[in-house]
Amino acid sequence: MAADIWVMGGGLLENPYGQLIRADAISHLAACEDKLTASRLGSAEAVTLAHKDKERDTDLPRNFHLRLLAKLSEARNQARNTDEDLVLFADLDHHGTW
Repeated sequence: MAADIWVMGGGLLENPYGQLIRADAISHLAACEDKLTASRLGSAEAVTLAHKDKERDTDLPRNFHLRLLAKLSEARNQARNTDEDLVLFADLDHHGTW
């Protein structure tokens, strides 16, 4: 059985408890310079996965949502070889990358 892939939303600095969203439940991503949100298609409820760095006042990088999709693809390939769930952190490191 393949592992589940989860995305930790909200950023650990602002919300150390986080919010986990199962990746296969995400069917809609919306990105702008301020934040990246995810939802199910047709749902009015959206979850913020990442937002701009308020301390450094830096926007999210362009195509951040596409970077998430690339990381999800990598995680799906990795999940085929394990039965342990995987968690992606939708956040930037100090270099501005995943």
